[in-house]
Amino acid sequence: MKQLSQTRYSHEFREQSVKFFKESELTPIEAEKRLSLFKGTLKNWVYADR
Repeated sequence: MKQLSQTRYSHEFREQSVKFFKESELTPIEAEKRLSLFKGTLKNWVYADR
Protein backbone atom coordinates (compact mmCIF):
# COMPACT_ATOMS: atom_id res chain seq x y z
CA MET A 1 0.00 0.00 0.00
CA LYS A 2 1.44 3.34 -1.03
CA GLN A 3 1.48 5.97 1.70
CA LEU A 4 0.71 9.59 0.84
CA SER A 5 3.45 12.04 1.61
CA GLN A 6 2.59 14.76 4.07
CA THR A 7 2.70 18.23 2.52
CA ARG A 8 3.87 21.14 4.65
CA TYR A 9 2.44 24.60 4.00
CA SER A 10 3.96 27.82 5.29
CA HIS A 11 2.15 29.81 7.95
CA GLU A 12 1.84 32.70 5.48
CA PHE A 13 0.20 30.46 2.86
CA ARG A 14 -2.29 29.18 5.43
CA GLU A 15 -3.21 32.73 6.51
CA GLN A 16 -3.61 33.88 2.89
CA SER A 17 -5.74 30.84 2.05
CA VAL A 18 -8.08 31.44 4.99
CA LYS A 19 -8.33 35.13 4.08
CA PHE A 20 -9.07 34.23 0.44
CA PHE A 21 -11.83 31.84 1.51
CA LYS A 22 -13.44 34.32 3.91
CA GLU A 23 -13.44 37.14 1.34
CA SER A 24 -14.71 34.97 -1.51
CA GLU A 25 -18.19 33.59 -1.74
CA LEU A 26 -16.92 30.12 -2.57
CA THR A 27 -17.76 26.92 -0.77
CA PRO A 28 -14.87 25.28 1.08
CA ILE A 29 -14.66 22.58 -1.60
CA GLU A 30 -14.49 25.14 -4.44
CA ALA A 31 -11.83 27.15 -2.61
CA GLU A 32 -9.77 24.01 -1.93
CA LYS A 33 -9.86 23.14 -5.63
CA ARG A 34 -8.72 26.64 -6.62
CA LEU A 35 -5.90 26.51 -4.06
CA SER A 36 -4.98 22.90 -4.99
CA LEU A 37 -5.47 21.66 -1.43
CA PHE A 38 -6.52 18.22 -0.26
CA LYS A 39 -10.12 17.76 0.86
CA GLY A 40 -10.69 19.07 4.39
CA THR A 41 -7.42 21.00 4.67
CA LEU A 42 -8.94 24.46 4.30
CA LYS A 43 -11.81 23.58 6.64
CA ASN A 44 -9.29 22.65 9.33
CA TRP A 45 -7.38 25.92 8.85
CA VAL A 46 -10.55 28.02 9.02
CA TYR A 47 -11.64 26.21 12.19
CA ALA A 48 -8.20 26.76 13.78
CA ASP A 49 -8.35 30.46 12.84
CA ARG A 50 -11.48 31.05 14.94
